[in-house]
Amino acid sequence: MESAAVKLIVLPQAGGSIVSLQFKETRKEWLVEAIGDGIRHANYGDSYSEEMMHGWDECFPTIDVCRYPLPGSHEHIHLPDHGELWSVPWTYSMTDHSLVTKTRGEVLPYSFTRTISFIDDQTLRLSYSVMNLMEAPLIAIWCPHPLFAATVHTQIRIPPELDEVFCVVGGKRYEEGLLYKWTQSEKEYSRMNIDRLSPSEVQDSRKFYANTPFATGQAGLYELNTGEFVQLSWSVKELPYFGLWINEGHYNEKLMVALEPCNGYYDNLDSAYKRGKTLLVEPKASSNWSLDVKLGLLSRLNQ
Repeated sequence: MESAAVKLIVLPQAGGSIVSLQFKETRKEWLVEAIGDGIRHANYGDSYSEEMMHGWDECFPTIDVCRYPLPGSHEHIHLPDHGELWSVPWTYSMTDHSLVTKTRGEVLPYSFTRTISFIDDQTLRLSYSVMNLMEAPLIAIWCPHPLFAATVHTQIRIPPELDEVFCVVGGKRYEEGLLYKWTQSEKEYSRMNIDRLSPSEVQDSRKFYANTPFATGQAGLYELNTGEFVQLSWSVKELPYFGLWINEGHYNEKLMVALEPCNGYYDNLDSAYKRGKTLLVEPKASSNWSLDVKLGLLSRLNQ
């Protein structure tokens, strides 16, 4: 699927994964590519970090392994690592302007649809819909898991109202449970700005979440040496939370960043339910949201 400026490749049978997202003008590949034996079709219940670590997949109805917490007939059902969707086959259909991919829950009764279309040559819209097939409410967390290929020249930009982030995975240089100023250099921890990456030789990783509400649904990666960028935009009413995962050679030798606007906070559905911060879909009803992805050059960003 492609426009004049952007080309993408989707593998419906491999969990609906987007395995390539390329800015054609510079041939910049924005998604981490598979290494070793290449792209493998995972089995339901596999460990994500042992099987994937490339491309873009969808996390639903949880991110971390947990038991379904809502009282009722499905209470305590096991939900696997990174949810159900990445390890099951999807169906697909094409129209003149969009790619529609669909799948169903394995242990929870729901259907999940993602429609990809171009709203202009540089911008993709990913529209999502989950249909609750139960006679009871469905709770869930959804977040995209795009493993964007980064470099030591990459600058990470988060919603502009956020001047600090909450650390949920600290790695070697940060401490879980603390708040960190986004705009200030945390030299005592990293000897560089928090919005930049170290070389993959450090073998580190970390994850942050927005700890306060924000008004602007926008985040991106910007290559300061070439001017290339990928920018995500979304409605904060639909996706009120934001996570950020950074890998510096910890899980493989690649530098990568996952920008994760989401509708649950955070990662474990059971914990999010206790916080009252999940997606809730009423019986026999649906919930919808969307995410825009723009590729381009900084010199033409506002043109």
